[in-house]
Amino acid sequence: MKKFVSITKRNCLVYLRDRAAVFFSMLAMLIVLMLMGVFLGNMNEENIVNLLKEYGGVRDTVLDQQHARELVQYWTLAGILVVNAVTVTLSVVGSRVTDNSEGKLASFYSAPVSRNIIALSYVTSAALIGIFMCLLTLAIALCYIAATGGTMLGCRALAEIFLLIVLNVCIFSILMYLLALFIKSSSAWSGIATVVGTLVGFVGAIYLPMGYLPDGVAAALKCLPILHGASLLREVCCAGVLEKTFAGLPAQVPSEYKEYMGIRVEMGGQIISGAYQVLFLVGCGILAFVIIAFVQNRKSISDR
Repeated sequence: MKKFVSITKRNCLVYLRDRAAVFFSMLAMLIVLMLMGVFLGNMNEENIVNLLKEYGGVRDTVLDQQHARELVQYWTLAGILVVNAVTVTLSVVGSRVTDNSEGKLASFYSAPVSRNIIALSYVTSAALIGIFMCLLTLAIALCYIAATGGTMLGCRALAEIFLLIVLNVCIFSILMYLLALFIKSSSAWSGIATVVGTLVGFVGAIYLPMGYLPDGVAAALKCLPILHGASLLREVCCAGVLEKTFAGLPAQVPSEYKEYMGIRVEMGGQIISGAYQVLFLVGCGILAFVIIAFVQNRKSISDR
């Protein structure tokens, strides 16, 4: 246990001391904020207001705009949390690739420490830093929303968001470590990090809503854990403000809006429940864990 804690602490410090790594792991989040603040945010707010005018008859335009702004803010927050869960863990796990390319990993393996303990330390360090970064982002975002007149989330919602952050970060830590097992050089990992940081916003239906995507693309995204992780967080973050925003409208209107924005996911004409999405994420993590164990054991045998 002491060895595990020591290696985990070392991995965390290696990441935190590299300011460039910290910055670039947050770069995707900054891109989302820029796009939402400059381009997509106003467009999404206008779409909501126009939808309310179309189906709601005589409305309080000022109040509708306030609710629309708050809804877009919470929807964006959920997306950013998933972006962090992916990009931060990807960056932290990159220390494993660096250690491998510099020969440090071989030194770890020559020490009296199980390979599984070493692997678990990389995953744990990625999860710890990922959770910390997500919680920091959540705190900053909630302060901003409150400062702009938005309604704060209740204790139950915050507790659910915390659990979903832990779930997403842990699952993506395992998935990123699995990916790192097959990468030998830091330059290749940097290239992968660039691609992932660019695509995560599209894969999570953050840059473009689900309803805007072609059916084939949308169907493919529904098979990936990123979208389901984002959907779970959106459902919790947006639940209260959705009720206020669409108050007095037919139930079909908010239902279709949730599907269009990826707040809920529909497959085969059926709405995917939150419990199923959680099981799907856990299943992805278990499958990745099994593959990691197989690869680790195979490499251990080949090195003898």
